[in-house]
Amino acid sequence: MSLDDLPPDDVDHTSFSPRPCVVHAALEAGDGVVAVHGDMDMTAAPVFREAVDRLVDEGAHSLRIDLSGVPFIDSSGLGSLVYGYRRLRDRDGRVEVHGVGPQPARVLRITHLDRILSVVPAVETAGRVG
Repeated sequence: MSLDDLPPDDVDHTSFSPRPCVVHAALEAGDGVVAVHGDMDMTAAPVFREAVDRLVDEGAHSLRIDLSGVPFIDSSGLGSLVYGYRRLRDRDGRVEVHGVGPQPARVLRITHLDRILSVVPAVETAGRVG
């Protein structure tokens, strides 16, 4: 069998994730808020970065990233978080990552990004009021 014998490629390469990602972004009192739901992987990275760019361009002084809806993060997702960090660092802003579940927390810990980003685990976020 050769490559010519294979059927045409009709796979949508933009949706490999079993849990597609949805990103919501808002500017609240000068702070950018980004809520992510689904896998934060290579398909989510461009959408996340666009949201960060929009918020920073609109004048966000800090960024609060809610990962409570993210069960899985890979290197592309990590790269997106670093991108957000760098965009705000250049403006002397801060980045907080909230609602971090078990797998993303483990990956942040292994890569030492938990030392750079202000990370609030899902358990602590759930107990906060208001």
